[in-house]
Amino acid sequence: MSVDDGKLSTTALARKLDIPTQQLFATLKDYGWIQRSGENWVLTSKGEFEGGSYQHSRRFGRYIVWPERLDHHPLVAAIESNPRLTAASMC
Repeated sequence: MSVDDGKLSTTALARKLDIPTQQLFATLKDYGWIQRSGENWVLTSKGEFEGGSYQHSRRFGRYIVWPERLDHHPLVAAIESNPRLTAASMC
């Protein structure tokens, strides 16, 4: 979901980057930008430093959004140049 103030949900950012949503969540977790808290993802101080914030909607509740420019971040470039192996990609 795209947010009006130039921020994208993690799912929308993954779609923009043309990578699987689960891969982006896993990478952001591995780099310490987000972590699980029960059933939800929450920002870490590193994630906030990198521009992550929260958005609230009636339909989805609270979720994390990222600046659209995040697609130029070196972390994201590393995701695109080093895709995770999956069972499907190995077949």
